[in-house]
Amino acid sequence: MRSTLLIIPSLALLVGCAAYVEKGPRVRSANVEGDYEMVSRVASASAEDQPNDALVWKLEEGAALRAQGDLKGSIKVLEEVEDRLRAEEGRPDFSLAGEGLAAFSNNYAQAYRAKPYDRIYASTYQVLNHLESGNRAAARVSVNRLRFVQETFGSGLLYQKEIKSEKYNLDKATQDDRTQEGLSIIKEELDGLTPGAAYDDAFSHWLQGLYFFRMGDGASDLERARKEFTAAHALTKGCPTIEADLAECEAVLAGGSPTSRVVYVISETGNCPEWREQRVDIPLFVVAPRVPYVSVALPALRPVGYDYKLRVQLEGKPVALALASRTEGLIAKHFEAALPGIKAQAFTSAAVKSTASYILNKSAEVSANRQNISSGAALFALATKIGTAVYTVGTTKADLRNWSGLPARFSLARVTAPVGASLTIPGHPELSLNLPAGKVLLVSLKSTGENKPLTLRCTTLVP
Repeated sequence: MRSTLLIIPSLALLVGCAAYVEKGPRVRSANVEGDYEMVSRVASASAEDQPNDALVWKLEEGAALRAQGDLKGSIKVLEEVEDRLRAEEGRPDFSLAGEGLAAFSNNYAQAYRAKPYDRIYASTYQVLNHLESGNRAAARVSVNRLRFVQETFGSGLLYQKEIKSEKYNLDKATQDDRTQEGLSIIKEELDGLTPGAAYDDAFSHWLQGLYFFRMGDGASDLERARKEFTAAHALTKGCPTIEADLAECEAVLAGGSPTSRVVYVISETGNCPEWREQRVDIPLFVVAPRVPYVSVALPALRPVGYDYKLRVQLEGKPVALALASRTEGLIAKHFEAALPGIKAQAFTSAAVKSTASYILNKSAEVSANRQNISSGAALFALATKIGTAVYTVGTTKADLRNWSGLPARFSLARVTAPVGASLTIPGHPELSLNLPAGKVLLVSLKSTGENKPLTLRCTTLVP
């Protein structure tokens, strides 16, 4: 009976995680291939069927609808996302440190908690949605939300909470050779993503600056624009668009006049890193001398190794798109900082489960030895061992839920072009357009790679 009680909850956990484990990779593959219709359809249905995973599915759906050009639908979905996030942030017991450290290590049986980059890019996309929809009032609300999110979650201060490991001597456990071997694989993959990476996003700062500079009202908004352009420039050196906007904003603050007509080109390219599971052997000698080596399952980031550069031409001449921010780097930077907390939680959980299994198995064994072998005690002891084994294996899974629809990077270009000028994408003649009238235009491009579908939109921000 006791073994049955152990087996039932373990099987329930396995069933609970099966849906995302199956659908998550399929949705990522669809994002890579540019099949955004499939992504939005699967994500919408999954958000209804899987309450614990609803938030991450809503993020996927919102981004996919935007990629399809359904800005109204994307706005609605991302509003639901931000309502959930605001409610969470408004709780009296909400902890920024706890949010950062726990975000990557929740069990599938628990509700998905937003990672810092979920918050930053959900707000960034919502700003873009409102700008492209022509709703200035809603755009201002979203810009203010984005400012709060970046100030709150775009910092390494989230991870300053000290990790306590005295109870299970985790520091000693992590020095074991076999443990180090598994952890080194995670580190090697991170090393390919984190050089030059930051906790904050330069493109998101630039986008706020764009709003305040081109669509703001009065000197206070101009000063906000200058601060946002300065923050973007500090995070990303050598982006001509950011540098030019900062210089122009400072000139206007000094009494100059803004550019009479400007065309911005925003491109989203590539795919964010792939999440995978890394098994790590750890010695639980801290529990009992006779407890064997066991494994923990840690999330890890696998670089996609893809450097796709989108080509754009204006009147047959190349448009230089310069890197504004690396989404892949920001994701990796936050994950690297959170990793000590992830390890502590995973190792402690393994220690607790192994200790419980050891005690139960030992008790059943002692009971069997004391009773007549035909009494069923031996069978009970065997069933207990099987039950604890199933429980341990079934619950040792890394939480790989993630927003897979994000690009690897955002790039920017700023050009001057007359009304009617032809903007083309080599290899995609069907997507060429003639630039409309307006003082400020915004061209949005998205593609995951060569020979993949490409989306193109042009919006008049300022008539």
